[in-house]
Amino acid sequence: MELGKLHVLLVHFPIALGLSAALADAIWLILKKDFFRQAGLYCLILAALAAIPAAIAGDMHLESEIYLGQMHEAAETHETLGYCTLGVLIAAALLRSIRKNRLASAWLGVYGVIMLAAVVLISLTGFYGGVLAHGPGFLSELLGR
Repeated sequence: MELGKLHVLLVHFPIALGLSAALADAIWLILKKDFFRQAGLYCLILAALAAIPAAIAGDMHLESEIYLGQMHEAAETHETLGYCTLGVLIAAALLRSIRKNRLASAWLGVYGVIMLAAVVLISLTGFYGGVLAHGPGFLSELLGR
């Protein structure tokens, strides 16, 4: 079995955990409940850790596949965005850990920008993964266009 094919299974964990971290952080900022601050941290750390084997498997899978034309461009974009997502998740987790999960004033702003970038990157990476898995028109077909 080609281990790179595990990418399509592994990738859903960092996606769900990264978006859950952002959601927990948003709820924490609104409700000021410590439970959500803690939940955001744990989801973020798990997202960063889960993104590592997902990225490795994705790289292995990309090396074993041959994409041509538009699909090659989508594969390259997906790979680049995937590594950027991994880096941003690790940076956010390190910031939270180094600051001992205490974010105030400027640190909260820096963290907010990093998490906004994480959400955007997760979304874009997932979009290009969808293009690779389902074809270039998968989203427009879903929307009836």
